[in-house]
Amino acid sequence: MTLYLVKVPPDLAARVAAEPDLLNQVWREDDVVDQQVAALREDDTLMEDYLDLGRMVNEQPGHYPWLEKALHGTGTEIAFEFGYGAGFVIAPQEAAGIAAGLAEDAGWRPGDEVVTIADAIAAFYLSAAENGRVVIGGVG
Repeated sequence: MTLYLVKVPPDLAARVAAEPDLLNQVWREDDVVDQQVAALREDDTLMEDYLDLGRMVNEQPGHYPWLEKALHGTGTEIAFEFGYGAGFVIAPQEAAGIAAGLAEDAGWRPGDEVVTIADAIAAFYLSAAENGRVVIGGVG
């Protein structure tokens, strides 16, 4: 199982909401023909192993609330099937809250070295928030 995250400008997020299949271009399952998708940089996407983190949050529901939100969203879904349910959308201000909360759950803080998968996820959400990007993700 893999956690898929992409941070996109708000206008591309609105287009993805209207045309969820654009995500196939993001993940290179389709040829990239959309200019905005083509403009995404490598650090705009994150693919990480979901199994250990997913098991951790699923075995102790509510114990890692911010990590749960980082892995599963905050309730806003997108009509794109990643493989294990619909995708989620997180607005930049929600990403900022998740990034701050992950400091409690995962222990990573801005300026710290990224060592673990949880650190990478926290740094990704912080970058999205700082750059006004929308996070779209899911588990596949």
